[in-house]
Amino acid sequence: MQISNDKFPKERNGLITGSKCSVLFPEKGSGKAGQLTYAKELAAQRFFNYFESGGSWQTEHGDMNEHSAFEFYKSNHDFSIEKGAFVQDGNFGGSADALCYSHGVDFKCPTSLQKWLDYLFVGIDKQQYHQCQMYMWLFKKPLWKVAIYLTETKWMDDTEQQYPVSADQRMIIVEVPKEEGWDDTLIENSQYTIEQRDLHVELLKQKFTNQ
Repeated sequence: MQISNDKFPKERNGLITGSKCSVLFPEKGSGKAGQLTYAKELAAQRFFNYFESGGSWQTEHGDMNEHSAFEFYKSNHDFSIEKGAFVQDGNFGGSADALCYSHGVDFKCPTSLQKWLDYLFVGIDKQQYHQCQMYMWLFKKPLWKVAIYLTETKWMDDTEQQYPVSADQRMIIVEVPKEEGWDDTLIENSQYTIEQRDLHVELLKQKFTNQ
């Protein structure tokens, strides 16, 4: 196992990560098209040693407010909490937002009140569930928490608008317990993606080497 204090090191290129691992758990009857697409993406990362984030203003909003979410969470708990790191285990890797002795934390900063309320009424989606399971496997934790923190967006700051939720009530916590056997299914389901990733790396070598 390899650990880095950098959340997004170069070593992550070509690895199956928590944010994308849900593609390895396709809906029944959906086939392997999504896994093949992901394998090609991983091949490009590995060959070019380049990670394309494809960020949006929503992603930028989350990145900008992650520290505020961390500080809010830390101030409302009396146990030790540290900023997370990147962990690699074979063909897999993941970045934790925060780590405690008993659990890990993933912070979400939605861009609207309705999206924040969706977490309250509906909970997390499939992608986030599998992301938490992978983090628990990589970081050896029995529990993962998704902390959803409501903060004004940049355009709201510009117009001096505010959400009608008091500052001390702006974090929703969703707890995700470890699913027994999940990691075994992950490893089994990942074989096709890994094989296709390696195959497409070789195809890229043939195309771009010695040109």
